[in-house]
Amino acid sequence: MRIVVLVLILMLFGCATTPDPPRGEGGDWRSFYVVNHGLHTGLVITRADVLQVLPALAEAFGDGDFIEFGWGDEDFYRAPQATLGLALRALFRSTGTVLHVVRIDGDPKRRFAASEVIEVRVTEDGYRRLLAFLAKTFTHSAAGTLAALGPGLYEESRFYQAEGSYSLSHTCNTWVAEALAASSCPMSPASVITAGNVMSQLRRATAGGATCMASR
Repeated sequence: MRIVVLVLILMLFGCATTPDPPRGEGGDWRSFYVVNHGLHTGLVITRADVLQVLPALAEAFGDGDFIEFGWGDEDFYRAPQATLGLALRALFRSTGTVLHVVRIDGDPKRRFAASEVIEVRVTEDGYRRLLAFLAKTFTHSAAGTLAALGPGLYEESRFYQAEGSYSLSHTCNTWVAEALAASSCPMSPASVITAGNVMSQLRRATAGGATCMASR
């Protein structure tokens, strides 16, 4: 039973200075990070750039260098304790999704020194598409406000209502792969379920520090 719960948790967890994002010599690329937490992956993006497309986050995230985002089933993600019942309901009868938003201070590679962190370099257009994808994942009211749901799992984090449906074939890691694909990274989100699926594709796409661009 413990093994079954562990496998289900693996598939369920959401994926949860202000320097200019690094650029190439020609100034034609931007960077962000993907963190492998073992059970799920997260996106880490420069806070100042996030606030350009999601200014409503400024009140809760007025400082910090980066922001990490993870997406997942609402009931499972926000539960004080994960259970098999919550896991099964999320996989087969999910009723809503959330984004877990976390403030990150300093270098993400140092913050997550015990985890695999891949820097992803994309074109300026790809970076803007990534930010647009992220912004559209948040649920917005008619007035444009975000649906805040309260404190997150850590002191410096918050939960927000999100768009999208969670299921056995569309997990938190699928969402991260979709974000990467939106940025023009050559990813195949349909084949992604686990964190390992995300990272193996991403390692190939960024081998040798290459700028992540879709093949033509």
